[in-house]
Amino acid sequence: MAKIYHKEFKQKLDEKNKIDWTNEPRHENKYKTNLEAKRKYFKNILHQFLDDNMIKRCDRSYDICALKFGPKNFILEVTLILQEFSDDEDETLTTWEYLLYNKKSETYDDSKFFSDSHKALLYFIDKIKDMVDN
Repeated sequence: MAKIYHKEFKQKLDEKNKIDWTNEPRHENKYKTNLEAKRKYFKNILHQFLDDNMIKRCDRSYDICALKFGPKNFILEVTLILQEFSDDEDETLTTWEYLLYNKKSETYDDSKFFSDSHKALLYFIDKIKDMVDN
């Protein structure tokens, strides 16, 4: 039968469970490499729609992969953001978020997610046309 020394056992257990605080991550950070690919993808997709009159009127940010339409005289502001991007071997996976913001009440009136880039952009353009025509 083995003898258990409680002090030594507790000390070893405490050392094992001790948290080392550090600013250096222990895993490889793929955010920046994915961010470059995400920005490139956003630019390529947006390039296909640059001839559209509604897209020409939008503010574009290639850094955050977003489109925004909301002139000062409009109460509503429409934003389309490429939230997630993953370029796997077989397919490209994306998540787009459409947001409709009411400047007057400072609330989001609508929010939708899309996994298809063309559908997301066409929906965004359609909603902007509805705002301009009304």
